[in-house]
Amino acid sequence: MKKRHLRKRQLIPWLILLLLFAGSLVAISFYGGTVSYSLFFAVLFIPVICLIYLLIVYLRFRIYQEIGSRTFVSGEPVSYFFTLQNEDRLAFSSVRVEFFSDFSRIEQLPDNPEYELLPGDRYTYETRIICRYRGEYEVGVSRVVMTDFLRLFRIPYRFPGTLRVTVLPKIVEINEMESIRKLMARLQREQSPDASEPDAVLRDYVPGDPEKRISWRMTARAGKLKVRNLLSEQQNGISILCDLARPEEETQAQYLPPENKLLELLIAIVLHTAERNIPSTVLYNGTQRKQKVQNIGGFEEFYRETASIVFGRTEEYAAFLQNPETVREIQRSRLLFMLSREMTKEFYGAAQDAVRAGHDVVIYLISDQEVPDFAVSEGERLLVVPIGAEQDLLEVL
Repeated sequence: MKKRHLRKRQLIPWLILLLLFAGSLVAISFYGGTVSYSLFFAVLFIPVICLIYLLIVYLRFRIYQEIGSRTFVSGEPVSYFFTLQNEDRLAFSSVRVEFFSDFSRIEQLPDNPEYELLPGDRYTYETRIICRYRGEYEVGVSRVVMTDFLRLFRIPYRFPGTLRVTVLPKIVEINEMESIRKLMARLQREQSPDASEPDAVLRDYVPGDPEKRISWRMTARAGKLKVRNLLSEQQNGISILCDLARPEEETQAQYLPPENKLLELLIAIVLHTAERNIPSTVLYNGTQRKQKVQNIGGFEEFYRETASIVFGRTEEYAAFLQNPETVREIQRSRLLFMLSREMTKEFYGAAQDAVRAGHDVVIYLISDQEVPDFAVSEGERLLVVPIGAEQDLLEVL
């Protein structure tokens, strides 16, 4: 509605000018004389004069902006100021400053302010800027729109001194993760670092497993190599699988919120387990990257490295799950977290396979869509927790 109203306002000066121009032509045709020709040339040269005026404003106008830091955490305010200044002897009739607003917010600032700057005028605003999402993007002034004194022409131009910042994910500290409270309690209770005797849990053979742990009797019965798990291996913390896929057709405004929430969730889980001295291993789909956090001492390094996580093209999820390194890490963990933006039958089937292999599984689905009908939790050992891209983690977890 505002844009439509603005277009109507811009048409009014042109309609008046066209009426004057038509009137001057009628006067020349029927009456002639000096007055009629003077009016005709005056109307004819008004647009030229307005354009020359805008060119002067464009060349002489100055705007400065600065931000307290180029790297900071999403949700935390950072000092920001910008200055408008008229260094010319000519008044600037209308200067409107527009700001990037999709991912950031500037406190105590009018929306799209429009200024009239007399010679020597200077406007300085000292405020704060808050970025909503993790990522690397531009903030502050996006462009400046200048209008002549008769509002015939508008010259928008992209501000050359834009600020590009790197925003780290927000750290959400969760005292109690209600969605997995029972699973975590059992994991802490059962964890026994001194256990070294084989238990009754068997798993498929993975290249690198020692031959002495192969159960030949169960191998013959199953028709494929089976290996005994050590209790200490079976209960060596948790594994977290992060699906970094991003649909190619999505714009930055579409993919930033859910990706930001996925990383917030990842950090919250790792921090929660690290504070309880439960080791965790994070595996990323599409990369050979693996991050281990043994305790709270290793969390700081893990958090710094989350800034370099790249979403985009990834390997097929089936290939990711069949990777020997992925298989080995999952089999060493009692509790498995699976983080993804999309719930597919393949993804859910992988969770079911992990449950059948003796793991407790929690799927966190970062999406505003409803959970598909096929993704139904199977008892207490498989939980599906949907989380909206703008939802508060403290309310969900």
